[in-house]
Amino acid sequence: MMAIISDIHSNLEALKAVLEDIKNRNIREIVCLGDIVGYGANPNECIELIKELKCKCVAGNHDYGVLGKESLDYFNKYGAIAILWTKNVIKPENLKFLDSLPLVIEEKIKGKKVIFSHANPKYPELWEYLFPDYVDDVFEYGDLIFVGHSHIPFVNSEEKNVLLHEGEIFLDEDKRYLINPGSVGQPRDGINKASYCIFDEKDFKIEIVRVEYNIRKAYEKIVKSGLPEWLGERLFLGK
Repeated sequence: MMAIISDIHSNLEALKAVLEDIKNRNIREIVCLGDIVGYGANPNECIELIKELKCKCVAGNHDYGVLGKESLDYFNKYGAIAILWTKNVIKPENLKFLDSLPLVIEEKIKGKKVIFSHANPKYPELWEYLFPDYVDDVFEYGDLIFVGHSHIPFVNSEEKNVLLHEGEIFLDEDKRYLINPGSVGQPRDGINKASYCIFDEKDFKIEIVRVEYNIRKAYEKIVKSGLPEWLGERLFLGK
């Protein structure tokens, strides 16, 4: 089994809670779909935890923003403020780690072409969002496609959405799927629990897992750091 995490956004409390849940399930393989940084108050600590895992990881748009590889004009006001703040506190060695990350990882698992990307893998550098009701022509690119970016956990087959928010589903080996594990650090589906997914290769099953974490502590760190208070408030709302 493997755990897929995404959109940590410098939320150390959420990341620790998710990694503890993964550990308790005896899952050793982890893949990260990017946006380790942005919005939250602990970019260095989150990057260092990901580095310790030695897991496969791709870059996200906020990672690129901190690197200066993406214009601040792309981001909303709060995103741009957080990127500028992060640039001032990030350690050089952690910046180097972000710079080492690819945009897409492709693997073969049980004969299936599996894609890991932060956004639409068609043009990953354009950071196109994919949603339960908008999948573009993404199924042309792989059999199982894991993306983040929207902060909304879902599983779509080629025909329809088959899982949203939380739960598990057995996949049809004759079909292709788009899977979003949701966001560890800033869920936006109206549920304020951290989100990630588990891919069970043996049983060909996806489970979207929600994990409670100390939102109050994450909020207080954001306020204390001088970041906009809204970035902490939205964590309670799950949006």
